[in-house]
Amino acid sequence: MSEAVYRGSCYCGAVEVVVAGEPAAGAICHCRSCRKWHAAPINAWAIWPGDKVAISGETVRSDHSPASGRISCSKCGGCVANHKPARDMMVIYPMTLTGSGLQYQPAFHIFYDERVMDMADGLKKFADMPEAFGGSGRLVDEPAASRWSGCGSNS
Repeated sequence: MSEAVYRGSCYCGAVEVVVAGEPAAGAICHCRSCRKWHAAPINAWAIWPGDKVAISGETVRSDHSPASGRISCSKCGGCVANHKPARDMMVIYPMTLTGSGLQYQPAFHIFYDERVMDMADGLKKFADMPEAFGGSGRLVDEPAASRWSGCGSNS
């Protein structure tokens, strides 16, 4: 049996992303870095082993953090990936794979202590990261309702 292959692209289509197989994990990130890079209050992500991802087209790679090689289209600036060199894993943003057949379902939230919006969705909320990802594994209580917290001191 062969692995499923999912194809997607950046905003303008100049960069193509191809992933093989199902993601190792999928979650929603609330960290300051993701909020800044995506200009959004949260970021949905899925992660694959580096050898299961192919990116073609002209890209730009941020050198802001050695732990996160954020990759964007050089033409439209669309965010397509985030290389995690310490684990040789590649974060791909599931919205770039829309229409590919990927059935994305986040399993948890990360960096929830940095959030600017509460999300009452029944998913685990890690203050930072699960222990398996190098975090404390500390969980944050589920809020009573989803609500916007604003861009105060956590931004």
